[in-house]
Amino acid sequence: MQHTPKLQAAIENLYGLFGAYPLPDDTGPCSCCHSAYDEQRLHLKPLRKLGADDLWLYAMDALFVWGGPDDFKHFLPRIFELAVKQPDTFVDPQVALNKLHHGNWRSWPDAEQRGVEHFLAEVWRAVIESEPHELCGMEADDWLCGIAYAENRLSPYLDTWFAAESENARLNLAAFIADTDFAKGQPSDGYWSDRRELFDEAAAWVRSEAMKTKMAKIAADFPEYDFVERAYVSLP
Repeated sequence: MQHTPKLQAAIENLYGLFGAYPLPDDTGPCSCCHSAYDEQRLHLKPLRKLGADDLWLYAMDALFVWGGPDDFKHFLPRIFELAVKQPDTFVDPQVALNKLHHGNWRSWPDAEQRGVEHFLAEVWRAVIESEPHELCGMEADDWLCGIAYAENRLSPYLDTWFAAESENARLNLAAFIADTDFAKGQPSDGYWSDRRELFDEAAAWVRSEAMKTKMAKIAADFPEYDFVERAYVSLP
């Protein structure tokens, strides 16, 4: 994913919004699941210096067996930043963003909700506008699934992608259709099984007549890409 200035600004905004939540002396990890060092590790560095190794366990277990919403809010900016910047060594977007659901983020103060919304919008734009690469379709799938854990509707994000006419956005759309389960209409990813209603929303979008028309144009414009043809012929 390209790390755009707008995405970085959205992350900086999160640091500003959630900086009011201090790191408590004890973040409350389950003693059956975590050692004293797991807790201590969160205190060894300033928030912005915590690396993927330092935060991985907490990011996995926060709000389940480790701490409450205010504790999570303290770490939220760094967790989201690492999910963007170190996707190969940190937790999946689905794990990072499902904490919003479990933290009941739609009950948070309006400014915090708007900050999260802004981050989600910018990370999505960065995903769909990134230079295409071998795993871009799966990357978009991961982030869309993560967003599905945070949101109750995907249509604003899908509409943004459908309207995007850049070469990158169009090729990434083809890769997404070619390399995921949406054209088939049946999820094989365990993450999506927990958000089946939103998977069905995205699958209906992929399988729509409007998408077939759009993919026909993409296939005509980019015949040199095998995945574009695979996407086009996969549509029912």
